[in-house]
Amino acid sequence: MKKILFTLYKNKCHSLYKQFISVPPSGYQYFTLDDFTDEFIFSESENIFVEIFNKIKRNFVIINIAKKNNIDIIYCTSGMLLFNSPIPWVIEFESVVSFIIHKLEYWKIARKILPIMLRQDNLKSLIPWTEAAARSLLSNIKESKEISNKITPIHLCLAKIGDQKKKENDKIFKILFVTTVNDNAVDKQFYVKGGRILIEILKKLKDEVNIKFIIRSKLPKEYEYVKHYSNVVIYEDLLPKNDFDKIFSEADIFLFPCYQSPGLVFLDAMSFGLPILTTNIFANAEMVIDGYNGFLVDFPIASSVNYLDKELGIKNLQTGRKAGNDNISNEMVDIFCKKILLLYNDIDLKNEMSKKSRELLESKFTIEKRNEKLKKIFDNIVL
Repeated sequence: MKKILFTLYKNKCHSLYKQFISVPPSGYQYFTLDDFTDEFIFSESENIFVEIFNKIKRNFVIINIAKKNNIDIIYCTSGMLLFNSPIPWVIEFESVVSFIIHKLEYWKIARKILPIMLRQDNLKSLIPWTEAAARSLLSNIKESKEISNKITPIHLCLAKIGDQKKKENDKIFKILFVTTVNDNAVDKQFYVKGGRILIEILKKLKDEVNIKFIIRSKLPKEYEYVKHYSNVVIYEDLLPKNDFDKIFSEADIFLFPCYQSPGLVFLDAMSFGLPILTTNIFANAEMVIDGYNGFLVDFPIASSVNYLDKELGIKNLQTGRKAGNDNISNEMVDIFCKKILLLYNDIDLKNEMSKKSRELLESKFTIEKRNEKLKKIFDNIVL
């Protein structure tokens, strides 16, 4: 049994990792840092010199743990670049800025250093979550076959896909929107996930008596007035899993007008057979095929979603960093409303998209598909 060390802590990692670190490919065993140490090594500092010191220390600690425990491959996450590792390693990434942990002030320096780091001999594979992530890397660094040949995109997945619950016939057409209920994150995440666009859509459709919006999110104070709308139900607290699943199973469509591609929430929606209405950015088109299992709506060119390209020259990557102050396009809102009303009025189309949404999940985004690709990478390294 070959041993893989993930550079994360199982009790502190994002839920998307908890989906699959307990289900490794055959012939492999997954470990996390907290299997071997109680020391937490990912504290961050605003001081660049302290941060450089921290990175050197992390590198030493991870390699030392791997050596002592006969690890065969180190699996790096969250921009954890190693240097001079005697043990083969791979790194996965969400986009090119994952390598600077989304700290854009480091970009000019990182752009020059990154190709050197990625050409290291013992870095055996680059694993972007999406094809879009691969493009964001290759379009922002000096072209190198040595780097491009290491790239194998592997989508995120759901480790368990339950039986799809059939929605009971209901005259009320339910539109679901889900984001954070964390008080500390609401002022950022609500906007990044497209909350301001959601509010404009909601206002335009508030007189449609048979359309109801189900919102699982904290609301910024400026939007608390929508709590008084008769066609809105809001859940601002964490829901038990059964209740969380219930709001998905009772929904007709999933609305997510986001500024950044999400991690797992599209896959959750697909598992319940929901058509998805979202924005045509970054990797969204890899999970939502326009006219097939949902609809994609374009941002206007002037939108702040294109801030990274306009201000920093980072290509092929959209952002929600300025979503809270973006000028919301009336045309964009109108298109979303038209697509919602199309599915509301055409039950056959909605049901067909529902079926295809589930089929797409089962064909591309399962743990079996993910592990099949990972096993090929691991086998090429250790066998």
